[in-house]
Amino acid sequence: MPIKRRGADTGSGFQEAINRTNEVYERTGRACITRKAIPGKYLVDRGESRRGLSLPSLSLPANGAQPRLASSDLSRMVKEHKLQDWRRFVPESKGEPDYGGVLGPDGRAIFYDAKTTRRNALDFDNLHAHQVIFLERMARLGAVAGFLVEFSSYREIYFLPIQVLHRWREESTRKSLPYQFFAEHLVPAPAGKGLLIFDYLWAIEEQERLYGRAFTGLQLNIARARTRAPRKLAIG
Repeated sequence: MPIKRRGADTGSGFQEAINRTNEVYERTGRACITRKAIPGKYLVDRGESRRGLSLPSLSLPANGAQPRLASSDLSRMVKEHKLQDWRRFVPESKGEPDYGGVLGPDGRAIFYDAKTTRRNALDFDNLHAHQVIFLERMARLGAVAGFLVEFSSYREIYFLPIQVLHRWREESTRKSLPYQFFAEHLVPAPAGKGLLIFDYLWAIEEQERLYGRAFTGLQLNIARARTRAPRKLAIG
């Protein structure tokens, strides 16, 4: 079923929709999943002292009530002042994916990275090796691990388990995973009810019911299996 992301459609996009969905999951006791902060550091010029981001002095009207500053005005001021700030933020490589947390009621761990594409395939160039390795480690210990993938052209969302990705890359010569595979083998996240934008946890549960937690019941049926090229022998 195509997902209409309502308020998130024109906002921060897919990640904002995920954040709102996760908030509903936590309020209803289904899961506690948070977005990881991007590690990094600010660079300062030699001789300059470290300091926080300063804002210009504020002149608020004194009308007897407690002075208030609208959040929209504060966001605007921060954005404008950051452009003039002399510091440079340098992001560092992430070892963990975008999201992580626990599922209720048994506390099973879940880790995933969010990917969105307008193409008819998920390109492996967009999957970072250190995140794939981390997800494989977590899956071996029993966690739910993989990629939450949005195909924006189809307005559909799928959870790609890391076990399925690993098998595909072992058995196929393709450097991408086509949308057709998702549509034929995986379960799309249905539209949610009430404040829930889409229910990807239901899709995860349904996929594990069909194929098992290790996804050994999933038959890939890849036409072109990976074969090793014959080694050339050096002569002379």
